[in-house]
Amino acid sequence: MIKPVSGAGSADVTVVTSPTEAAKAADTARMARGPYGNEVEAGILVQAYATGDEYSIESVTQDAITTHLAITRKTVTGGARRVETGHSLLVHLPPATEAAARHEAEAAIRAVGIRNGASHTEAVVDADGRCTVIEIAARLGSGHIGLLLQHAPRIGVFTALADVALGSPAALTPTVHGHATVRFVTSPRAGRLTSLSGFPKPGPGVPFVRWQAAIGGLVNAVGANADRLGAFVVTGQNEAEVEQRANTLTRQIHIQVDAPPPAGRVPGQVSSASRSAIAP
Repeated sequence: MIKPVSGAGSADVTVVTSPTEAAKAADTARMARGPYGNEVEAGILVQAYATGDEYSIESVTQDAITTHLAITRKTVTGGARRVETGHSLLVHLPPATEAAARHEAEAAIRAVGIRNGASHTEAVVDADGRCTVIEIAARLGSGHIGLLLQHAPRIGVFTALADVALGSPAALTPTVHGHATVRFVTSPRAGRLTSLSGFPKPGPGVPFVRWQAAIGGLVNAVGANADRLGAFVVTGQNEAEVEQRANTLTRQIHIQVDAPPPAGRVPGQVSSASRSAIAP
């Protein structure tokens, strides 16, 4: 796997399987820009590719004592570009695997020196249950993970982090043991977005929806998190029912994209839409 030394949102990260692919991926990483078009640190990072299912461990550390809030399952695209298309929690792994994931997350937290604050540890679990940490961020997980934590374990994580910052005891005990998932909507190709139908509306069990691409604007085929067109969250008490409802809602979304412009993918061309009549 080849990626820029600095960056965000899976932008310009490539999984390669041959020297030819590696050379092209290295050039892509060297020319990378930040998610908002800003310059990033020069250089590339080459990592061994860890095969397995992707998860993240959401944690809060206070006075060097870590509480793990949840394990999140990630849905990721295949191919050379691996972009997250969904997050689900609370996820329950086999006891030995879950213990290994928590152990590796705690080791990573200690290694980077987090004594107070949130952490988001991304890991891969292989077919034998071995857990490999691939990166850690000294912050709450993005992609609406903070919102999911407010609905599934129902932890007031933002209030808790304020308490950590102020040196007050943080309330991190779950009050429910439900399930929540976020699904991200992406375009199958680059081009001009001409129509949208079937996008969910907020209601019982769907507490959050957001559409962020304007009809008539240019969109990209998914290659980074910034290429997402919209998102919605589904919550409930039963994991299977929540996931099934989210899958059904996803299948009901239909978007039409005209042929891509001659210049191909143009970073930053996804246009913000007015969310009135779509999301609160």
